Amino acid sequence: MESPMRDGSMVRIKVWDQGGHVIWSDAPALHGESFDLEPEEAALFGTDAVLAHVSDLSKEENATEQAFDELLEVYAATSDADGQPILVESYWGTSRILDDEIVISSRIVPLTLAALLLFMLAVIPLGLSLARRVDAAQDERASLLRHALAASDIERRKVSRELHDGLIQDLTGLGYSLPAIARQLPEDAAESRQALETLSQQLQTDISALRAILTDLYPVSLTREGLAPAIEQVAAPVRAAGIDVVIHIDPTLNVVSREAVELAYQVAREGLRNVVKHARATTAWITADTVGDEVVVTVTDDGDAHALVPSGEGHLGLRLIEDSVTDIGGSFSAGRASSGGAQLVARFPKIFVWSWAR
Repeated sequence: MESPMRDGSMVRIKVWDQGGHVIWSDAPALHGESFDLEPEEAALFGTDAVLAHVSDLSKEENATEQAFDELLEVYAATSDADGQPILVESYWGTSRILDDEIVISSRIVPLTLAALLLFMLAVIPLGLSLARRVDAAQDERASLLRHALAASDIERRKVSRELHDGLIQDLTGLGYSLPAIARQLPEDAAESRQALETLSQQLQTDISALRAILTDLYPVSLTREGLAPAIEQVAAPVRAAGIDVVIHIDPTLNVVSREAVELAYQVAREGLRNVVKHARATTAWITADTVGDEVVVTVTDDGDAHALVPSGEGHLGLRLIEDSVTDIGGSFSAGRASSGGAQLVARFPKIFVWSWAR
């Protein structure tokens, strides 16, 4: 113990037996003295454990250490040459420990900071590069989506115009001609007249179906009159089929972007279609509201709870709607409503642009 005693690291050492006697110490005055050990200190005998804490220098056993301000005492359990348990107690100056801590910290902290700095210098450029690639990929995907949707809108308008100005006009003219032809038939041509009347009725039915398709492709009322009349137009044949449709449209939707209104219409239309095809419902509720910076469209019914599950068989339209909503940063959910039926909820920004220009 001469070396740590000489450099001041350790200031006192005592060796105890199980009876609480100091059997050896660097302070000869303590030889043979007896003191009461603390329970946790006495429990160390017969083990190889170590106990350390700041010493209470006011105790009687520490009379020779009271000249120091603060000491760390360390108890180490061991045994003597005869195998008898003993306890070695050493006292260490805390100032030296603090000095060592400062020295170690002054060497380790700069190395740690330098390593972190090098790591940041290596990782930040890589992170920035990856972030730019992700942003570029997202921009490209958004651009492709906008192009596809814009192309779809243009194509729908083109098909609508061709149907309205071409096929529907021709069939309408033919529908006017058939009754005139029937009137010119002889009186004894009853069967031919009946055939023409049947053909005329079927033609009117087909014209009505084509007009419904035309409205579905490009609802003129949506651009001229707003969302509520357009959805009412979609709901009319549903009501005629025996399903009550309750519609609530927030008036503030009139000031959101045209794209948001069109998407709200598509969500409501597709949801209502699935109610008719799959839900076996008696009532459907359609709501479109603005909540903060979002448009929220909800379609609920009192029928089959599985009718609006996009992954189900025959729900391609819902899957396309879900893709459209999520690709512009919105959210889409479909499943069981709290009332027991099915519910579709689409949330998307009030303002977004589907256009050819980025």
